[in-house]
Amino acid sequence: MAGVSDRVQRAVPANFSAIALNGLCFPTAGRILGAGLLLTWFVSDLTPSAFWVGLIIPIQYGLALIAQPLFAQYLTTKSYRAPYYTAQSFLRCIVWCALGLAAWTLGSARAILLLTIFFAAVIVDAAAAGIGNIAFNDTLARVIPQGLRGRARSWRGIFGSVAAGIAGLFISKHLSENSGVAAFGTLFAIAGLLYGLGGTIFILIDEPPVAHASGKKPKPRELIRNTRALVGRQPFRRFVMVQSLLVPIAQALPFFTLFAHRSFNIEVEALGLLIIVDAGTPLIGNFVWGKLADARGNRWTIVCASLCGLLAPACSFWLYTALSGELSRTFMLALLALIVFAIGMASVGIDLATKNYVLDLAPDDRQRPMYIGVNDMLVGLPTMLLAGAGVIIDASGFLPVFVGLVVLTVIGALLAAGLPPLRRKAAV
Repeated sequence: MAGVSDRVQRAVPANFSAIALNGLCFPTAGRILGAGLLLTWFVSDLTPSAFWVGLIIPIQYGLALIAQPLFAQYLTTKSYRAPYYTAQSFLRCIVWCALGLAAWTLGSARAILLLTIFFAAVIVDAAAAGIGNIAFNDTLARVIPQGLRGRARSWRGIFGSVAAGIAGLFISKHLSENSGVAAFGTLFAIAGLLYGLGGTIFILIDEPPVAHASGKKPKPRELIRNTRALVGRQPFRRFVMVQSLLVPIAQALPFFTLFAHRSFNIEVEALGLLIIVDAGTPLIGNFVWGKLADARGNRWTIVCASLCGLLAPACSFWLYTALSGELSRTFMLALLALIVFAIGMASVGIDLATKNYVLDLAPDDRQRPMYIGVNDMLVGLPTMLLAGAGVIIDASGFLPVFVGLVVLTVIGALLAAGLPPLRRKAAV
């Protein structure tokens, strides 16, 4: 571990374990509070208007991305970053437990008040999530040597996948369309407690202070100037472009699922099989991509994960033959399972490698939070544009979307292969 301080090297086993065990809590809470399942059903029980359901994702994800550069600028002035992750964990614990209590006490009889409290909780949670993302990634880069970061993320993902699978079974067993509001309150409280436990685990992190932290409060003018300077750097711009091109394939599973549902009317039993495949894929993906990232570097992990994702549109093209010809149902389900697996593998690999790459792209500890914040904000913009894919599907069918996925993914993989390797050994 050349270039790593003695303090960091001595603390690697404990820090590695704390980061991995954190995966038991945060991904599980995120699965319970998934916008497409639990939160949508909760809001639907309170109001028949789809407008309010449509607000969940823009608030939950958009606000978190927008707030990150501002907090990143603030974090560059601080000597320690891990305490901010712990603080946002406890804040989210309080928020979701409070919402759970509100659901128990108010019920559907006072739907307007409960809906107001719900969206207030989602807003606070989104802002806290933005803080937590930067604090976690920057702390990881400072306490885990470069050659072990891929494995740390992969083990965190593996633990998270197992716990999230258990949470999914719990939800499917104890929650249905006939469940009352109190049942949602119980799940909100469970998610909140998981956030609190995850923050408690992070207290165990032994984090050295950041050298040359100014301690001065950042000014908005400095944030604008630093953002412009960062965007003006060619390696950073190219990296953002690569991620933007690969966002569609990493987030494409809803389109393939819709294709299967509309075109083949898949049964509940078949859908259950696909859900099992989707839940199990991260276990394999985090292990494989983590090993590859540590052995061959993050840029080749991005390339390989992107090419793996191309299996999904390839299988979808094959499934098109079932619309005009004969294809056994067993073989069709096998192709659908392969699509789910391919998208899951691509998403896990791209996410793991790009998060590691942006950590190495920053020239020093002080500037790393700004790199993370601006990067996430810029990459979040094309994610929101994916809503246009639905318009294309309604107007022209699925084929143009699948062709577009292939084109964007191939271009993204080629650009990723040309990224600088960044296998430097910077001091931590």
